[in-house]
Amino acid sequence: MKKYFFILLMSANFIHAQHLNPGFDAKEYLDLLSLLAQKNESKTADTIAIPPSYKLAYQSKEIGFDNQWSLWKNDKNQVAITIRGSVQSSVSWLSNTYEAMIPAFGNLSLSKDLQFPYQLSADPNAAVHAGWMISAAFLLPDITSQIDSCYKQGIRDFYIAGHSQGGPISFFITSELRHLQTIGKLAANIQFKTYASASPKPGNLFYAYEFEKSTQDGWAFSVVNPLDWVPEMPFSIQTTQDFNPLNPFPLIQGLIAQQGLAKKLVLRHFYNQIDKPSKKSQRKMEKLLGKNVFKLIQKKLPELQEPQYFPSNNYVRTGAIRVLIPDEGYYKLFPQDSEKSFTNHDYRAYLYLAQQLYLKQKQVSQHSESSEL
Repeated sequence: MKKYFFILLMSANFIHAQHLNPGFDAKEYLDLLSLLAQKNESKTADTIAIPPSYKLAYQSKEIGFDNQWSLWKNDKNQVAITIRGSVQSSVSWLSNTYEAMIPAFGNLSLSKDLQFPYQLSADPNAAVHAGWMISAAFLLPDITSQIDSCYKQGIRDFYIAGHSQGGPISFFITSELRHLQTIGKLAANIQFKTYASASPKPGNLFYAYEFEKSTQDGWAFSVVNPLDWVPEMPFSIQTTQDFNPLNPFPLIQGLIAQQGLAKKLVLRHFYNQIDKPSKKSQRKMEKLLGKNVFKLIQKKLPELQEPQYFPSNNYVRTGAIRVLIPDEGYYKLFPQDSEKSFTNHDYRAYLYLAQQLYLKQKQVSQHSESSEL
């Protein structure tokens, strides 16, 4: 009898569930951004209402770089996984500062008892931000456990969302969860849809290719306010090593070698003046924002082992970009003050822009419906 009742209950869940649809939806983003603003250490955190269709079902403990995530359930039998952004603690900001790149697949030794194998991309040229990848690694075991639990309850649709630091972490979580699906460790009929808000650049071009391939056709978005400086970070350095193997640079060196001595010396001098400074800058960045920052991290996370670095800092934007264009009302609400550098990065700024976009989409939809009648 109990088994029969359970089957009926599961059937009811499937009947009332509404499947996720591909494509950017301003209302979806607005709801997720409102969830992301909850219990964040910003001044506006308690003034933003929780969407009425959502209820908090689970909140993790702080772990790693003071990272935390929350699980929300809505009345459509869907789940939102929200990744908290930076908080006002030194270890949280060390995650941002740890800008050296690491390979997009490998193994992280988070503690003596916790090894984390990961594969965000199978491309040996793909690389990602060390600090945010380690943050994702600390969160993922708990997230996958909760996804398994939700799946047993009949839930198949999951949003993944993060604002600011939570943005690149949400990219990496999405990549790893999709990889787990391909190797059979997560059910293939789970649908993930990702909204990264105000996200910095998560990795290099080869990681971006893989992420965009796996989420193309409307399953992942990077939402940007063009006045916000955070999505312009981290610093990008492109060297001749950051290109695909089939490129003209080796050919150029070969042509130089074929020249006469005097011409060869002049040409090599000019080529080195272009090539060497960027490579020197990349090595310096790896040392300062990799090895040196890790020494500070070890004081906070003594069991974390230093990962192997990838020789690149060629950071690029990732995901389908949705630009929220400020209007006249925006500049009145958010005056551009050089002493307030986070004005355009704040939740309130993004919420205002998302609300304007939602209202426009709603008006267009209503006009379309009335025209059909």
